[in-house]
Amino acid sequence: MDDLSKEELEQLLAVFREQSVRLLDEMADDLLALEAGGTDADIMTRLRRAAHTIKGDSACVGFEGVAEVAHRIEDVFDKVLNEEVKLDKQVVDLMLVSLDALRAAVGGEEVTDLAKHTVASLLTGLGTAGLSSIAPATVSEKRPLNAAVTESSAQALTPKTANGKRHREFVRVEASKLDALLNLAGEMVIARSILNQAAPELERALAKHEIAGSFTGANAQMGKLIAELQKSVLKMRMVTIDNVFKRFARPMRELASQRGKQVELVFSGGETELDRALVDLLYEPLLHLLRNAIDHGLEVTDERTAAGKQEAGRIALRAYHEGNQVVVEVSDDGRGLDPARLKHVAVASGAISKTEAEQMDDEDALDLIFREGFSTAKEITRLSGRGIGASAVKIAIEQLRGTVNVKSRPGLGTTFVLRMPLTLAIIRALLFKAGGRPFALPLLAVSEISRAGAEQIREIDGFQSYRLRDRFISVVKPCDVLGFERRKGGVGAALRSDPKVSFIVVVSVGSKRYGLIAEELVGEQELVIKPLDTRWVQNDALAGASVLGDGRVVLILDPEMFFRRAVKHERTRAGAREAYAV
Repeated sequence: MDDLSKEELEQLLAVFREQSVRLLDEMADDLLALEAGGTDADIMTRLRRAAHTIKGDSACVGFEGVAEVAHRIEDVFDKVLNEEVKLDKQVVDLMLVSLDALRAAVGGEEVTDLAKHTVASLLTGLGTAGLSSIAPATVSEKRPLNAAVTESSAQALTPKTANGKRHREFVRVEASKLDALLNLAGEMVIARSILNQAAPELERALAKHEIAGSFTGANAQMGKLIAELQKSVLKMRMVTIDNVFKRFARPMRELASQRGKQVELVFSGGETELDRALVDLLYEPLLHLLRNAIDHGLEVTDERTAAGKQEAGRIALRAYHEGNQVVVEVSDDGRGLDPARLKHVAVASGAISKTEAEQMDDEDALDLIFREGFSTAKEITRLSGRGIGASAVKIAIEQLRGTVNVKSRPGLGTTFVLRMPLTLAIIRALLFKAGGRPFALPLLAVSEISRAGAEQIREIDGFQSYRLRDRFISVVKPCDVLGFERRKGGVGAALRSDPKVSFIVVVSVGSKRYGLIAEELVGEQELVIKPLDTRWVQNDALAGASVLGDGRVVLILDPEMFFRRAVKHERTRAGAREAYAV
């Protein structure tokens, strides 16, 4: 190591840190999988190989303490394979503590070796675990597990997997480089829109010239290539949601142990892909839901037994694609939510009136848990309270342009359904004009569009309403809600009068629906979302902006936040009476 320059040493330690942290995280996941499902040859192979790799790499960079602890962990795995040690909760706990210590040393801002006293403490603990967990040797007619692992290890060293396919190769790339590439692809989409608008004019101007045909063909081909490039870049940003799911096994195990509950955590759909940015932002809201499920959703063992349920509560995380959305479900088989009790608590706390509670259906009653500060928990713990966590989840998911709904049956459990777009960078949107200005709405939020004459928009109890088949929905004018002046042209143009015929764009937000009054429908288009500079635009009802092919800037509405602003606008206009009751 002495012959390396400072720069070379830093590069070597950076590589060592990245690989070691990845291996330690994978080892923690595999240990929990072993504890839940019993000894598995493939998992044991990975664990032994990872411990051996960390031992060798740490010795190479001069971290003897890390190497010694990794060697002792490898010894414990050998004893488990030889059936000298039983992999019980005590052994798993000590192994996890050792892995945490290794990660703290090599995964911090500064990569360091373990202190001598820490090494001694860890070695003593691992040695004690091995001695106290010795199981009597048993003779089995089956092939010994360590023989299976040895064979599996040999196969793992070959370049092909069991089905004959070669391992995929990977290249690590900084996330910022992918973001820059996606931004360039987005600019190309905008440039393509400009060319698409110029193409008809060029054909008219050079109708008899062959260059017009050549341009049209080249433009069509370039459009296809840009679309493929955009898709490829988006795929590069996609990661599996399994990266989030795996992070919950350890904290949920510890929380269940603290609460004295038995919990079975089940994952499905881990291969579902979504944007990398979403993966990072999903962790906190899902953690809130899981904490609440363990703390307040699942009953204690005695209650479950009395109710005829299994002693271990079941919490399931499921992910899947639904159209252009990613859906994540968090469900438990606990006590569930009682709509009647929710309404009673809401009335008692002053959140709603008694009259509102009587008129509220069960679906709306369940939505009460999303109100900030609302909780039905008899005991508020340091980590969770059913209303607090649900409120935080709703806010976080709405910031991702998604929605969250809850379904529950008393005594049978609760399910939270989170829906989000596949990516936060590009959306399919409906373009329309209102107040002489162009606006865009995410197409997933638009349920239908209806044509309406001026006489069909009525004033009911102080609110503008439109009869959509058998019921009335509240309708608003975007410029009124946003506080924009309605003009024919740009700044300084004459004020625009109401058209005789309008379009009602019906927007769905959870279980609610409302209508936007549009003067003209432009059509559907794929838009690259550009964030708005908050120094100049401070309006949470706007999700961002995009540039159209003709160079105009279109504002993209956030359906949920626009709904909230519309409710405030209409209540102010109608004297604080209830709006959007349907």
